[in-house]
Amino acid sequence: MRDVTLAGDDAALTNPGMGLYASGTLDPSDLPPDAWFTRLIAIGYFRDDWAQLEPDADGQYKFDEYFQPVFDLWVKGWGKRVAFRFMSSNMHSRLKYVTPKWVFDSGVPFVVHRGLYTDEQVDPVFWDEKYLKIQEQFIADLGTYLDGRPGLEFVDIGSIGEWGEMHLSRWTADELRQTGFTEDKYIAAYRRIIDAFARAFPHTRVFLNVGDYDCINDYAAIRGLHFRQDGLTPSRPSADVGTRFYRPYSRRGVVCNYEFHSSYGDMREKGWGVRETFEKGLSDPISYLHLNLVDYEQLANPAPEVKEAIVDASRRIGFRFVLEELSVNDRLRLDGSKPGRLVLTQTWRNAGVAPCYDSYALRWSLVGRNGHAVAETVTFPRTPTTLWWPGETVPVHDMLLVPAATLPGAYRLKVEMMKPEQPGTKIMLAIAGRDAEGRYDLGGIRAERVERRPEPAYEEHFASGAAGWSAENGMSVAAGKDTDGRPCLVVTGRQPGAAWSYASTRVNALPYTRYRLSCWMRVEEIEPDRAPYVKLGVNAGDGAWLTNINSNPYDLRQLGRWQLLVADGETPPTAATADIAIERGVLETPISAAIRIRDIKLEVLETP
Repeated sequence: MRDVTLAGDDAALTNPGMGLYASGTLDPSDLPPDAWFTRLIAIGYFRDDWAQLEPDADGQYKFDEYFQPVFDLWVKGWGKRVAFRFMSSNMHSRLKYVTPKWVFDSGVPFVVHRGLYTDEQVDPVFWDEKYLKIQEQFIADLGTYLDGRPGLEFVDIGSIGEWGEMHLSRWTADELRQTGFTEDKYIAAYRRIIDAFARAFPHTRVFLNVGDYDCINDYAAIRGLHFRQDGLTPSRPSADVGTRFYRPYSRRGVVCNYEFHSSYGDMREKGWGVRETFEKGLSDPISYLHLNLVDYEQLANPAPEVKEAIVDASRRIGFRFVLEELSVNDRLRLDGSKPGRLVLTQTWRNAGVAPCYDSYALRWSLVGRNGHAVAETVTFPRTPTTLWWPGETVPVHDMLLVPAATLPGAYRLKVEMMKPEQPGTKIMLAIAGRDAEGRYDLGGIRAERVERRPEPAYEEHFASGAAGWSAENGMSVAAGKDTDGRPCLVVTGRQPGAAWSYASTRVNALPYTRYRLSCWMRVEEIEPDRAPYVKLGVNAGDGAWLTNINSNPYDLRQLGRWQLLVADGETPPTAATADIAIERGVLETPISAAIRIRDIKLEVLETP
């Protein structure tokens, strides 16, 4: 084996299920292709009033009018993704009716508040039964239209509270009392809305703006929803959600999302540090970050500290997989008759701040000078990518089988991370040398023709005794001879249980190797009728068991006859020894048996 020198890449990664995002725009000039920030922004986020979609009457939607220009520009035109929130209460709106007027005309109770830009805003009583039924229908129809649409990244719950967040900032104590508010009613209403979104968007991530209601947040998590918080400050996010919720729930599959509390101008007035605020957010396992500090005009020529913080966040947000170590064969050996074996021993690290929430595979390719792959395989890490935790390293062991007819010469080894179920999904890695197909060039591999002479790794005919075989409790082993005078091993006795085998011996074993174990067996008697077989029990260097390679069982219908038993299989990457054993096939049952074996052989079929 030899270690491969790997070149890293500190560029921003824009992978599925993560990213920096900015406020939605329909002005094509806002994201010029040559702007420094264009590639860093993965998602356009549109936050609007419910009345924009259903202003006039129940079920009379303006979905096509609203959504088609958004998807045409962001998804089709720019190749990016989009996200949405539609609110029932929004003090920043210039509308009197953020919730459509027809909802109140139908009998939904309301309170009147003052908006930031209008003297009157009519807000619904969120825990009212009629309001909830109307909102549930709106969510269902929105899901029918949007769910699973290509380019849709996520939707937020906007149905309850100011801006759809988990508070009632404009409600007075008298308004709450007069409308029948109780915490239990509020929680029950939230659970109904959570259920409605879970039903309507089974193929799209839904975010809940989390707050102090632990039971609401937890219910959202168990219904498959995710967490968002719009109050990130340099001291901590509102309700301290990072420590209380993001860190424990992120390992339960809950994706986490932040938005800044204030704009850049407001932060300067308050004396809040930009760098400190970004660091506070990136200290939690976030996969998304809303760049609501500045508008597009300001983003084109930002303050140096803003640009530096955004670029740094683009390199850390979400998951970021780095191939830290790779070892391969010193050369690829080809004998013209069996496949060559290229061993790939790796160490990966998640250098991002968050887990990865999807299970990806690795596709390895051996590419010739003409650019065509002579060998290719898709492998699935035994520790799935969803468990590659931030800051931790993960060992991965793979092998690429190369066709026996491959010509000697120089090749390039390439890898890509992908999702076999979605062939177009290619994951960006923190590795240099990415080609147009999403593959990363890891260096050269030299293939050479060799002559292989098959030799047994172990062979025993018992002509000189028991040859190191030992028996389990209640059994005995002894050298003997068959009726034709041929030597064999005789195994007899009553094994009382609590063991898997009757007798065994230990041999050395190679990793990444295909073996064949064979022997002849004759069962003279056995009670009860449990067919024995032989196995190769593979162990690691410390003696820990790894796996079994089992033969066909002895056919007890032909009791007293010699039968050939054969086991073929691969050894794991950490194999060091193997136990060749006569197996009982059951652990607890006591069994009396008289068994003979002869001509036992362990052959190497393929090896690196």
